[in-house]
Amino acid sequence: MPPRPVAILRFAVLWLPCLAVAVGGSAAEPRALVGPGACTSSGCHAAPVEGHDAWQSAYTVWSTRDPHARAQRVLHEPLATRIVAALASRDPGLAATPAPENKACVGCHATARDALAAAGVSCESCHGAAGDWLVAHTLPGWKTAGNTLGMVDLADPTTCAARCAGCHVGGPPTADGAVREVSHDLIAAGHPRLAFELRSSKASEPPHWRSRLVAAGDGRAVVDPVDEWALGRLATLRAYLEQTLAQSEAACGLHGPAGADAPIARVWPEFTAFDCYGCHRPAVAALDGRGVGRDTTPASRGAPRLEPLQWALSDVFLPREAAGRLTTFRIGLEAAWWSPPPPASVRDALDVIEAARPRVCGDLARVDNAVLARGIVSSVDPTIWDEAAAALAALEAVRDRLIARGGDRQTVATVTERLRDLRRRLEFPGVADGPRFDSPRGHDAAAVSEALRAAAEAVAGGDR
Repeated sequence: MPPRPVAILRFAVLWLPCLAVAVGGSAAEPRALVGPGACTSSGCHAAPVEGHDAWQSAYTVWSTRDPHARAQRVLHEPLATRIVAALASRDPGLAATPAPENKACVGCHATARDALAAAGVSCESCHGAAGDWLVAHTLPGWKTAGNTLGMVDLADPTTCAARCAGCHVGGPPTADGAVREVSHDLIAAGHPRLAFELRSSKASEPPHWRSRLVAAGDGRAVVDPVDEWALGRLATLRAYLEQTLAQSEAACGLHGPAGADAPIARVWPEFTAFDCYGCHRPAVAALDGRGVGRDTTPASRGAPRLEPLQWALSDVFLPREAAGRLTTFRIGLEAAWWSPPPPASVRDALDVIEAARPRVCGDLARVDNAVLARGIVSSVDPTIWDEAAAALAALEAVRDRLIARGGDRQTVATVTERLRDLRRRLEFPGVADGPRFDSPRGHDAAAVSEALRAAAEAVAGGDR
């Protein structure tokens, strides 16, 4: 059956109830789960929302407002039944296991596998299994950063993005073998496309944490918004490449046996590594002869592009040498897209990312907002929806850095209005069958290009 149109909302509200954050950061044996009920004391995280700090009402917010709490429930709905049936229809040897028990679903839709599974994606999916630290983290002197008991420090952008990306991009199977991969077959069966960007995800979540993006006594932000954006993008790109490595190794026969229990797709190309809209939309002409160079040269026409949502702006948030090496890797993979990339080459790319990470924040701190905003706009191709959406998220981070540095209120207001206009031009309309959304088939590249330039120039008008 042909793939259904890819469903995705605007970049900052991608989080459908059927998507969930990672059950764990790796396939290692998990520590003991205690369940979200252990957090429900009114003196801990179950205080009323009004009149309390966000962390004090974290359980209340999660249980009443957060789509993650409903992640397991959607496995009982008609869409999940249709997806499982469609998958089984493609392979007569594959049983149509109901979604609530299906290892292709539960790895990301539930934290636990027992009676706690009904809680969906709960506290311990993000913060780590609490058996060893539940009591310790309530005691005086507890510090989340650097603890050795297993509580995850989500205040660190790299850690936070990696934790979320385990399911919102893909990751290794859970300890019980549940898969954390949305393959092209699964999307064709009706599952929404995966997409993730750290700051946009946090903006769409009902806040249940104490913000670290606040001014310190000397006027600096504790976590600079641009640093958070860049480190989040880098961790997400790493998760994408780790998934690509696993797919390549599986296609090369370096994983276990194929079949219903295989941990990952065993085919290449696995098209989720590539640009969905390269195939699932009409061609869009470059603007005024402009476009990404590798896409406009005769030798590269017809070659699928790697997922631009992951690769866009890598030349902005990475040091120059690292960006160049990753670009060489990407072009080489695209040029021979029909063959699995040699696993060693993917590992080399991962090493480049790890080596570059300590330099990212320092390099960006030396770039003023005007130069950064204009660099963001000049680095994306506005005919590609994903790249324009990535630029929106980046420009929002620059706007928030303006605010953190005490930028002029009128300038901030102007930038915010320009970004709202850009967002409106990138949003998708809804469709009739529930909380799903259309595709960028109505993408107006010329209008988006102008909105991008206007936002960058508004930043430049009040840079500090």
